Amino acid sequence: MYKKRNIGWKPNYKLQFSPLFSEPLNFVKIFKYLFYYPGLILPWNLVFLLISVILFYFLTPEIKYFNTFSFEIFLYLFIRNLFLIIMIWGTLHYLLYKIKIQNNDYKYNAEFPKSNNKAFLFKNQTFDNIFLTIFSGVPIWTSYEYFAFYCFSNNFFQTVSLVSNPIYSILLIILFIPIFHELHFYLVHRFIHIKSIYKYIHYVHHKNINPGPWSGLAMHPVEHFLYFSGILIFLIVPSHPLIVVFFIIRASIGPALTHSGFDKILIKNNKYLEAGHYQHYLHHKYFNCNFGDIIIPIDKWFGTFNDGSMEIKNKK
Repeated sequence: MYKKRNIGWKPNYKLQFSPLFSEPLNFVKIFKYLFYYPGLILPWNLVFLLISVILFYFLTPEIKYFNTFSFEIFLYLFIRNLFLIIMIWGTLHYLLYKIKIQNNDYKYNAEFPKSNNKAFLFKNQTFDNIFLTIFSGVPIWTSYEYFAFYCFSNNFFQTVSLVSNPIYSILLIILFIPIFHELHFYLVHRFIHIKSIYKYIHYVHHKNINPGPWSGLAMHPVEHFLYFSGILIFLIVPSHPLIVVFFIIRASIGPALTHSGFDKILIKNNKYLEAGHYQHYLHHKYFNCNFGDIIIPIDKWFGTFNDGSMEIKNKK
C-alpha cells in the first residue's frame, strides 16, 4: 500500500477528500467513512471524546462555580491541561523521536530534526516547541475553556441536555464540530498566510519544516488566540459543556497527530495505528497548499490543494 523512498515515506495513491461532499453523494461510502476504521470517528475522534468525558465529569469543577472568575480554578484547569498535553504529546514524542520505536518507518521525512538549529529558541526545535506550547498555547487554550464554562454558568451559551436531545448532540459531535473546526481553521490559516501577517506571526509555526508532535501548538500567541477562537461559535449554537470540551480537546490534542511526521504509529508486533495527515505535512513542506484538512474540499474549491502527486515550489 505504501512505497519507501529515499526522502521518506509517501502514500502510493493521491490524497482524496472525504465522501461527505462528493458529487454525486454516495451514502454507502459516507456510512463507511463515518463508522468504519479508519474514518471520521474511528479511531481518533472516539479517543478525543473519551478524553473529554473523563475531563468533564471527573476533572472539572461544576459549572456553577464558573459564574465569576476564580484564579484558583483557572490554575487548576491550567495544571490539568498541562499534565494532559505532557502525558500525551510527551509520550508520542518519546516513542517516535527519542527511542524511535519504529525508526523512520512511515515517516514522511526520513531525517529527524537536527539538535542544533539556530532558527529555534535554545537552538533546539523540540525545546522551542515545548516552550511555545507551555507558555502560550496551554494558557490561551485554558482561557478559552474557562470562558466557555463562564458563559454556560451565566447563560451566555445556551445549554442543551444530552439526555433530552441525543440526536442533536450526536450530530454536533460527529458532523458539526469536525466540519466547523476545519472550516474555521482554513479561514484563520489563510488569513495568517497573508504576507504582512505571516512574517510577524505565522512564520513561528513554519520554522517546523520537519515537524514533530510538539510542533502542533508551536505558535505565536496571536495565532493561538485566533486558532482557539472557534469555540465562540457556541455563542450562537446551543450545546452542552461536554460537547464544548470535545471541541477544544480536538483543537488542542489533535495537532500532535497532524504534526507527528508519521503516517502510522507502531502499536506492537508490526501492528500500526492509522495516524496519517500527509496533506498537512505537504503544507509544512511547500507552505502554499493544503491549508485545511480532508473532511471538506475547501482547498479544492479555492485552488490550494496538493494531492501529493505534484512537486510545487515554495512561494516566498
